[in-house]
Amino acid sequence: MMTPQAAQLDSAHDWGAEPLVSFLLIVCITVLVYLLYGADSDGPSDVYVARHSVRPVTNALALAGDHISVVTLLTTTGAVALGGYDGITPVIGVVGALGVLAFLAQPLRGIGRYTLGDTLGARFPGTAARVAATVATLCFCLPMTVVQLIVAGGSVSALLGISDINGATQVCTGLIGALMICVVALSGMRGNTVVQAIKTVVLLFAMMVLASQVLNAYGWNANRLLDAAARNSPDPEHFYEPGLLNGGGTNGFLSQLSQQITVILGSAVAPHMLMRLNTAEDGTSARRMVKYTIGLLTFFCVLVVLVGLGASALVGGKSILTAESRELTAIPLLAERVADTATGGGMILALVVPMVFLTSLTVVAALTLSSAASLAHDVCAQMGGKAATNELRAMRWSAVLFGALAVTLSVELQGEPLTFLVQFAVTAAAAAILPALVFELFWSGFTRAGMLWSVYGGLGCCVVLQFFSPSVSGTPASVFPDADFAWFPFESTGLVAIPVGFLLGWVASRLTPTGSPAEVDYVELEKRALTDSVALRDRTR
Repeated sequence: MMTPQAAQLDSAHDWGAEPLVSFLLIVCITVLVYLLYGADSDGPSDVYVARHSVRPVTNALALAGDHISVVTLLTTTGAVALGGYDGITPVIGVVGALGVLAFLAQPLRGIGRYTLGDTLGARFPGTAARVAATVATLCFCLPMTVVQLIVAGGSVSALLGISDINGATQVCTGLIGALMICVVALSGMRGNTVVQAIKTVVLLFAMMVLASQVLNAYGWNANRLLDAAARNSPDPEHFYEPGLLNGGGTNGFLSQLSQQITVILGSAVAPHMLMRLNTAEDGTSARRMVKYTIGLLTFFCVLVVLVGLGASALVGGKSILTAESRELTAIPLLAERVADTATGGGMILALVVPMVFLTSLTVVAALTLSSAASLAHDVCAQMGGKAATNELRAMRWSAVLFGALAVTLSVELQGEPLTFLVQFAVTAAAAAILPALVFELFWSGFTRAGMLWSVYGGLGCCVVLQFFSPSVSGTPASVFPDADFAWFPFESTGLVAIPVGFLLGWVASRLTPTGSPAEVDYVELEKRALTDSVALRDRTR
């Protein structure tokens, strides 16, 4: 019996050169599009947010691309394949995050301009709010970028059939990272918006092809597909019952609840998602953009469930479990199985390879742009580099340094457990960024001290709880499997960290006076949020 890796190498000869040719072709086309649709000028408004001029439909496609990372694509599909009910329910969180963002979109665009630092600085002028925003941005973007690069490198090399070649995965990881640095430094938001929109179209089309192949294998009969998925899963009798992935009882329920809440709230206020809102003309356009995106992601979630069930039915849950990256291999293994049985299988892989590559590259580019813009606009520009040319030069160097660090970490951490990085990043956004934004927009008693305690206190709580969680020690899948110093029971710490972030902001605000010279009056801020005064001023420039 061949191992999955041996099967990849053997079948690669039958697929022909289509996957490799499509990969090289999409790399060339992507770079060309980034250059053609780069910034029209050297102004920060053009580079950071495409002059706030992106139309709602295009922005909806781009926002969907920002939201669907390669980790989201692969882990959700793998969770459906391995966990059945437990895998299907978290898919709802993909759309739920957009529901939260739709509620916040109009006021955030009303007071926002470029970065998270601009949004917090709208009420608390000065460097403290901007530095806090930059720290929160980096705490989210760096771990997520590292994970995206690791998963992308492994998936692309597997789909090309070269994963067993020594150093091939690291080369793919480094290539994607190098391209990311180039496109962010040379293009900016306008180019990334176009490529994100293209990525969403390619992603949905490729998933439709995979889903149609799965349904065709079972005569387009959903009942047969459901039966086959359960029969070939790791636990056929309990595949459609809760508790398969997270365990039963109260502890399993609370673990899944914590993960679901954290993903919904953390993804909604991810820094690159907030930056995307500022590409809209005004608050009304921003909310319309989010509504369109909800429709796109609802369709995507249906495809994820079909493809996940297809992976369980056609590949088998045990085969996915024995693969090196477990649930992350569900789509690559399904694509290979379909390519083995379908006519023109090489063309199917030739479509799936660009899907995975574009999904990773565009999100990594968005995370890098958000981090570089925050460092340049919120830190460097406040330290004396006020001129636009100096700020953009700082942004490009920040992108290079951030990208180099992310690529180095991703190559070094190849093959290591990634759960704790994803959990920390998403929880950091939910526990540090969300409380500060909600209090700023909707509470007149929120103070500068409350904002700082929300951000730094929420981040500190995430660090402590994550370090002492099962994702770091105490289980075979932990970072330190041979040690056990975990006293927090859940891998996802949001169930505690998010309330702590809100509580610290509330307590600090109650203990400090409002109306200091370093704060903007809440009534004035509310007026700006409701009347889109910042957006109107930007359009007149």
